[in-house]
This record gives sequence, C-alpha cells and structure tokens, in this order.
Amino acid sequence: MLRSLRHNPPGWASKGARKATFDAALEQAEQLFTAAQLVTPAASPLLLFYGLSQAGRAVAAAVIGKEYSNQWQLKGHGITNSEANGLTPDTLASLTLQNQGSGSFTQLADILGAASLPTPLPLGDLWCLLPESTRFPLPGMGMAQPIHVSLAAYGVSDEHKTPARVPVPSALMNMVEPTDDPSGVAVNWNHKRAAVRQFLEQFPSLNGWEFTTPEGQPIDVLGYSTEVTQVRIEWRKRPDLSNDKELLRHTVGYRSGHLAFPAIGTDPRPPHPFLLWWAALYALSKLARYEPSLWVKLISVNSSPAAVAIEHILHEAIAVLPELIHRTICEVAASDR
Repeated sequence: MLRSLRHNPPGWASKGARKATFDAALEQAEQLFTAAQLVTPAASPLLLFYGLSQAGRAVAAAVIGKEYSNQWQLKGHGITNSEANGLTPDTLASLTLQNQGSGSFTQLADILGAASLPTPLPLGDLWCLLPESTRFPLPGMGMAQPIHVSLAAYGVSDEHKTPARVPVPSALMNMVEPTDDPSGVAVNWNHKRAAVRQFLEQFPSLNGWEFTTPEGQPIDVLGYSTEVTQVRIEWRKRPDLSNDKELLRHTVGYRSGHLAFPAIGTDPRPPHPFLLWWAALYALSKLARYEPSLWVKLISVNSSPAAVAIEHILHEAIAVLPELIHRTICEVAASDR
C-alpha cells in the first residue's frame, strides 16, 4: 500500500529534499514493519514504533502549506513518559505520557490539527481510544471510545448541507418527564436535544453540527437498539466540497469507516489516530528497550493480566499502521484540507 505513493509522491514531497526524505522514510518504515512480523512482543514494539516514527517524517515531507516550508523536518521524539518505578502488569495503564513542547510528536500534532499532550495523561486514557483495544482491554484503561459517523444516505436533504448519522446512548432518548398534560407523560424533546448536544460536545471534530428538525420537535432517528440510537444531524457544507469531503472535515478515515474521537487532556483539538498509535507504541517501545526485565513480566501470558492486551494491540498494529499512514499522508497532501 505505501509503495503505491513512492513513484509520484503527493503534496509537497514530489521533488527535491522532501522527495528524498519521503522515499527513504517510507522504505525504512516498510522494512521495520516487515521485521516486526518476524519477532515476538519481546522486540516488536521497538520495530513498530520506529517504523511509525519514520513514516511520520514522510507525513511531514508531504504536507502542503507555506507555514511548513522550513519546518517539515522532524527532530526528536517530542514525547516522554513518567518513570516506570513500581509499575506492574496491573498498573501499566497508569503510566503517564506528555509532549516535550517541541519535537516530532508536537510538530505532527500541529500539522494534523490534532490534540497533543501538553499535560500528563495516563496511557490507559489513550489506549481505550484505539478501536482495536475493545476486544482485549488493558487492565485499568479508560472508558472513552471513538464513535462511527457515516453519511445519512436517505431522506430529504438540503444540497447546501451534509447529512450524517451518529450514535448516541439510547438512555438519552429514553428519558421521560412528568408534565401537567392530563393525557399522562409527555415527551420533552428539548430535554432530549440538550442531552444529545452534551454527549456530542465530547467530540470536538463534530463542531458546527445541527439537528435536522426545529427546536421542540422530535429528533430525527435513523435506527434504534437497546444500547445505541442512530441520530441524524447535518453540517452546513463548504460550497467547494462534496458530502464525502465535508464528512472528512469532521471525522478521520480509519480502516473501513469514519471516526470521531472524544477530547483528551487539556488540548481542545480532536485526537488523531496516528498520534494515538504513536503515543501507545512509544510507551511500549520505551519499556521494552529500557526496562527489559519489567517488559518480560508485562508480556508473560502465564502471569500478567496485561499480556494478551499488549499482544493483541501489537498484532493489530501490523495490519492497521500501513493503511493509517497512507490515509494520513493523503490527508495532509490534499489541496482542500
């Protein structure tokens, strides 16, 4: 997949020093990912993190924008973690990460318009945002998760607006309030609308959305289950964009869908999966490299409650990262970003 970008690099990586960096960085990334498939979790986080780090250099080389003319070369990791003293398989999620104010992580956050880590944040609060983490959760990880957003493909639509469907907890839609209505219990739609707004405010990339029905009227529901209700919302579309492109202004393409991520830490910008993987793999690679005896304990499936979660996320990274890198490069190289 990544090799398809090499003969004609996108964005500003098409020539000169940027093209040289782009080509070399992607070649190194691919070889590191290939090597990661041949080893166990004892060493794979080192290969996966440095593969992603090299791919970050290709992302920066491809970015379009005069503000990056002299700032596209990444330097240093740009992220650090708290001391591992006293860390155990039960407390791995409590390891904190923070950006260093400069360096690759912070530079890429600015390029992607995404959340960095200006204040310490537990690894578990980042881990839970990786969609692949739900099957085998890391002990102690947070509860926040991204949501899948898609275009609402049916119904009457305004050509100047982009309709979408978003999932909200069904509990928000099941709320009822006693009223003075002699017929019994009436639905207070304004109350439900306020609850849905409060829920969606957690996802900064969705900003600017509107309900498709007037205040006081029922919310436009597209699907319902005991856990999740699919609600129809819309954005005012930029005149030069298609619905698909407008959707990508409010979500991130990830595998076969589009995701919106909840806010993290003190940075108001939306998280980006490229940086979430960067932070998680940085933490694991740092432990594997500098705390080898602890790392062996963490990945021991016979004794560590965190071992399967670690194994699973490292296995998934091999499948996820090449596509994610490809999408991210195309994202920063797009002329209409």
